[in-house]
Amino acid sequence: MRRQIHAAILVLSVTLLAGAAPASEPEPIEAPIPKKLLFIGIDGVRPDALEVAETHALARLRTQGAYAADAQCEDLTFSGPNWSTILHGVHRDRHNVTTNDYRRARIEHHPDLFARLEAFNPNLNTARLVTWDAIQKFQPTGADLAIYHDYQENGDELVTDDAALLMRGEHPDQPVNANGSSDIDAIFLYLGDVDVAGHAHGFDPSRRLYLDAITRADRQVGRVIDAMMSRPNYANESWLVIVTTDHGGSIDGEHAGGTFEKRTIPFIVWSSDATVIPHRIFPNPKNVDGVKTALAHMGLPPESLTDLDGNIVGLAPSSPPQAAFGTNLIYNGDAEDDRGFDSSELDQAISGWIDPGPLGFTVIRYGAPGFPDAQTVGPAERGRNFFCAGASEESSLSQMIDLAPLREQISTGNVRYMLDGWLGGFEQQEDSVEVVVISYARDGREIARTSIGPVPASERGGTAFVQRSARGLLHPDAERLEVRLVGRRAEGVSNDGYADNLSLLLVPPR
Repeated sequence: MRRQIHAAILVLSVTLLAGAAPASEPEPIEAPIPKKLLFIGIDGVRPDALEVAETHALARLRTQGAYAADAQCEDLTFSGPNWSTILHGVHRDRHNVTTNDYRRARIEHHPDLFARLEAFNPNLNTARLVTWDAIQKFQPTGADLAIYHDYQENGDELVTDDAALLMRGEHPDQPVNANGSSDIDAIFLYLGDVDVAGHAHGFDPSRRLYLDAITRADRQVGRVIDAMMSRPNYANESWLVIVTTDHGGSIDGEHAGGTFEKRTIPFIVWSSDATVIPHRIFPNPKNVDGVKTALAHMGLPPESLTDLDGNIVGLAPSSPPQAAFGTNLIYNGDAEDDRGFDSSELDQAISGWIDPGPLGFTVIRYGAPGFPDAQTVGPAERGRNFFCAGASEESSLSQMIDLAPLREQISTGNVRYMLDGWLGGFEQQEDSVEVVVISYARDGREIARTSIGPVPASERGGTAFVQRSARGLLHPDAERLEVRLVGRRAEGVSNDGYADNLSLLLVPPR
């Protein structure tokens, strides 16, 4: 038996050797596509003005990329707080920039975009180009090259020249990494002249000289984009372009004050390799989202981004959820999409909601000093945050729900609604929140409304949340629903009306 086994092994060995093919060449390993970044900040651009001004480069970025015309800036709607947020990726309660002279700032504790990029990969070549002196003086940067030209001395044109030269590898101060490469990897470009025109002529789409300034900025952006696209290796690079601003403004030439036209800004995310699918960004982003989005594109791992505020936006398709039976129609009804603040005087722009401001509804974290915590009477599953009515005598927050996918069933008159929420307040104060749901017909007429709350202090028994519900039949002609939170201050300087876990369900006819 042993001989037979040996013979079999010998025959098998000879057979394998005789029929063996030569070893194949290993598959070549493709080099990763280099990630590149162009981050553009244009001071003082209103989105409605951007959309009517004569533009080519910015129009291309808007239509071919992810775009939001309802992005939001910080509640302090002027430059210092917002450029600190844009470049450092944290809200103003953390960097503490509340003035344009950066008094009492803590910005040095929060690395900027370039410090994070260089820590991730020291071989990246990075540059920050600005024309507002406060950024140059007060905002530390980790960029290899920091260029400043005064906007009052043709600075926007000069930094545009610099950016184009850096793109082509021809700048006299071109950064060079340890490997001897001078190829640029990331640029931040600030342009300030649109803000100057807004102050002089009004921040409004009806003001021609303001629109002309946007057109000039567009030409400057176009020159840099052209230089980017003319790079010898452009076809083999993955460029991400982000465009945003620090604030909007009003027709009187002002932008401080936090009102809706001052706080609403544009936000664009575009990619050279079509990884960004054209879409309207949902929910409405914030300018704090720029740093986290840029770093995610450049390859930083998610765990390195957890200390940043904001979200990664635009890189993946997003859209409002469609109305469906049995699902909560209120987007972000639990206040969990955004980081909660510790003070009602900090007005968080709440994702998915429209806040006319100023000093309106905000998001507070459970356990913030003087506010409800995990032990406060209220919902068993409460997440990290809750809605707080802010610091105004009366404040509101709203969102619209399109009922088109359910119209056929709604028209029967047999669809029921279920409105629920936890509403609360502070101690024995009568500050309160009411949740109102308004039904609109196709022509925009209000045809019905229902509400829950407010909850008086006598029913709360102190600082607490109390569940409130409403049930009924949805009007058969309802085309849209508006969910509106209304906060009313009865005493004190803060509006301590609270809400959490808001839900609106529709039940189909049986």
